Amino acid sequence: MGQKVLDINAASELPLKDFIFHLEHPEGDIDILQAIKLYENKKFILSESTTHRQNFGHNTKAKHWLSFEVNAAQKRELILEIEYANIDHIELFEVKNDEIRSLGFAGDIYKYEQRPYYNNNYVFLLRLEPNQKTQYFLHINQPNAILSFAIRLFQYDYFKKTDRQEYVVWGIYIGIIMILLVVNLVMLIIIKDWIYFWYILYQHCITMHLFSDAGLGFQYLWHDYPQFNIYDPVYLYIWGAMIAQLTFMQYFLHQTRRNSKVFKWIIAFKVFLTIALLTAISIHFFEPKGKEIYMYKAVATATSIFVLIMCILTVVSLYEKRNEKEKLVKYYAYALFFQFLGYTTVTLLNLSQSNGFNLPFDIETYVVMGIVVVIDIFFFSYGLVYRFESYKRQNQNLELNILNTKQESQKRIIESLEEERKRISQDLHDDIGATLATAKGYLSVLGRDKKSKELINAQIIIDKAAEELRTISHTLMPKNFNKIALSRTIDESIRKINSEKTQFDFITIGEPKKLSESDELVIFRILTELINNIQRHSEATEATIQLIYHADFLNLIVEDNGKGFGNATHDGKGIRNLYARAEYLKGELLIDSSEHGTSVILTVPTNNHLIAKAQ
Repeated sequence: MGQKVLDINAASELPLKDFIFHLEHPEGDIDILQAIKLYENKKFILSESTTHRQNFGHNTKAKHWLSFEVNAAQKRELILEIEYANIDHIELFEVKNDEIRSLGFAGDIYKYEQRPYYNNNYVFLLRLEPNQKTQYFLHINQPNAILSFAIRLFQYDYFKKTDRQEYVVWGIYIGIIMILLVVNLVMLIIIKDWIYFWYILYQHCITMHLFSDAGLGFQYLWHDYPQFNIYDPVYLYIWGAMIAQLTFMQYFLHQTRRNSKVFKWIIAFKVFLTIALLTAISIHFFEPKGKEIYMYKAVATATSIFVLIMCILTVVSLYEKRNEKEKLVKYYAYALFFQFLGYTTVTLLNLSQSNGFNLPFDIETYVVMGIVVVIDIFFFSYGLVYRFESYKRQNQNLELNILNTKQESQKRIIESLEEERKRISQDLHDDIGATLATAKGYLSVLGRDKKSKELINAQIIIDKAAEELRTISHTLMPKNFNKIALSRTIDESIRKINSEKTQFDFITIGEPKKLSESDELVIFRILTELINNIQRHSEATEATIQLIYHADFLNLIVEDNGKGFGNATHDGKGIRNLYARAEYLKGELLIDSSEHGTSVILTVPTNNHLIAKAQ
């Protein structure tokens, strides 16, 4: 029948590409008997392809037949693999000893279980008898679409080994994608940053594109629903990926309507792309006349145009950001360089396939896209981590600035209050104190001639008022506060407030250190507030105050045997003021109160303040 016969040896892969004859029949379909007759009449032409790929371009109605003849010295089991998952109809016939037998048929228009050998590609098992020539005819029907596929012949055991390795690689890839999807979903839930949603959507669409192109989607996801294949998922998933990627880019680069002139064009393109996607899907529901003739070519052509527009919009967006010092912009540009390089390669491969060009090399487009996706995973995942860490640092700096601003505000408020206390103390001492002294002088003059009981009581009341005035004035602003140590100021104040009602004891431990006046004044105000609480509310008979100096911090400890206070008092304004003052000192305030008494511990890190050794 044929002029060239492939002799089968023990090689793992056999050089089938040099023994393939091809017939393109444009006048409708023919059966196997007609194909055999045409082969005998030498209508089949030896393939001119220099690789394993048979590239027939885009043809509207032509049916294709391939034929090759083999001979084996020993009994052999071989595997014929057609590496193209999206063929409408494919059938293999075996011809030997003038007998014709079909080895099975399959295609995208049939359920996956129809395949004679379960694989993502189209695979047929060949059984050869010793010294018996066998001819095979492969019928392929792929109307109105690009027909370009690699055809290979393997030893059965070698094919099983390599095929298993290929599925392991796919399994690792799927595992990585699933881990990324889960991680980004968790980040979306925790951070509530929608960039993670668009990254998940992009990874989903681009992965489903690869699965569709490699045949894994039909094998594992919609094997019982071949009608899903008519929607051209290989192309439509790319459309969805472009929408997700452009939105992801806008979030990644902080592109908004205010800072970008191309922003509105990207939004318009995404809207148009969404409408085109919905239109391409809905057309199959209405079944317009001639759909099968123009639909595939329209979708394929539109995909190339859309990819070009997306690349232009992305490049313009990056160009707008060229003067920004943000590292994420440059990083995204580096990532897109490899991505666009992959897109360009795939576009060129599709262009050569649609025009029937025979290239000197053979590579599947989904392999190129798979490499691009792996690079995307590395770059964009690292970019998201960098972006998160960058935002985290920015938030920390913002929180620190807010804290510093808050502390500065507290400092100004406290300083204003202290100035007001000084003024009030001075006014009490100079004005009211002088007035009381004058009043007492007049009473003394009146009492020289006649001392009545009322006059004596008035003098006693004035003396008591003067003493209380001095105590209040001292509490507001102790005398020479900025010239003496904090421990001495506290000791003098304690001696003045001791009474029969509550006995105060003061203990100081460690080498006294002189803090800044403002810090010591805040510590003194905290102590004053605690003493007032003890005197007014605790009903305590004893109280102990300890000032303990450590190497890097000091403790002010106030304990009493009073009745304590409940939660309502614990959340009161006075307690909140204590916590606010402790926060101003960058210290820690601990309060433990029960029916047996109250303990308050103030810890102030002295290494945060300007310290000089006390004189």
